[in-house]
Amino acid sequence: MSRACCAWLLASLLAILCSPLGAFERAPELTLEKALPVAGMSRGNLSGMTRCDGRWLAVSDRVDADIFVLHEEAGRWQAEPESFVLPQGRPSTLPLHLQAGAWIRSLSGQAMDFEAIACDDRGNRYLLSESLLGVLQLPPHGDVDSATQATGKWIDLGEAFYQQGVDAGLWQQTNATAEGLAVSGDGESIWFAAERLSRGLVRLQWHDDLWRCPVAGCVLLAERRYMPAQPFGSGVLAQQILSLDFSDLYYWRDRLWTLERNEHQVCRRHPVSGQRERCWSFAETLLSHPYLYPDAPFGVAETLYIDEMGVTIGLDNNGRARLDDDTAPWVFSFALPDDWETGYNHE
Repeated sequence: MSRACCAWLLASLLAILCSPLGAFERAPELTLEKALPVAGMSRGNLSGMTRCDGRWLAVSDRVDADIFVLHEEAGRWQAEPESFVLPQGRPSTLPLHLQAGAWIRSLSGQAMDFEAIACDDRGNRYLLSESLLGVLQLPPHGDVDSATQATGKWIDLGEAFYQQGVDAGLWQQTNATAEGLAVSGDGESIWFAAERLSRGLVRLQWHDDLWRCPVAGCVLLAERRYMPAQPFGSGVLAQQILSLDFSDLYYWRDRLWTLERNEHQVCRRHPVSGQRERCWSFAETLLSHPYLYPDAPFGVAETLYIDEMGVTIGLDNNGRARLDDDTAPWVFSFALPDDWETGYNHE
């Protein structure tokens, strides 16, 4: 075994031993109410999903100029594309080597790599581009004439957003930068979920007609931790050490809710400190027949939405087949846990 490999293994083992996850603490399980496939998304890949002005909306990280309107019908979600106009220019604060990596990925038709969609109370829609580490804003659906397409505009996130993230160890790898996006109802706060290695939470506030870092800084949380092979499920996921990650983010009832893909759980966090308060697991559902993807090297839960009706989680399986050979994206509806508001940290 090489010296580099030994060093990596030692670092991974130390991370496990130093983490409470090494004890396999299991969060209470969410209760599944229904699970439905998604049809009609060109090129697949359900990478973001939200509800806005009474409509379910989704994005695909393989489609650059469409969002998708989802309708539940006949035992499935049916997706209908809704085109928009991408503005000229692609502003990015990423360094050259990460832009180059994103450009190589764009050759397969996913230049924007949209990973999340969020909405404010006015109906403005926000699309997160991982390849640019940028946010495209679309006007409310009702403000667009039916004969025309909405035109997006890139939000100026400011230099501090990127630099403070780098200083904290975020934004380090191509295809592992920003994966989740949340917006406050008044549209004056935006939170970003940095995906992995390191994962983190970053916040911007609207002040004096500019997006700025809060006084305490943009970065709420940055951590580089690992979890051991899981003591449940089967296949690739149960046989390897995985980095902790965030795959989506939602703001509801004055809290951030994180989708923690490789741990198969949803967690409630403080919106200012990023501190984790409570978690609920969906492992028993997604790691059981027929929902398991035996060839997936990591979790496939990618989208999160929460309201009084329950917890909605969407899967981006990248075309992989389940145990029953189904290759469609799926959306799972769980009951809102009775204890969702207990254990608040009000500091």
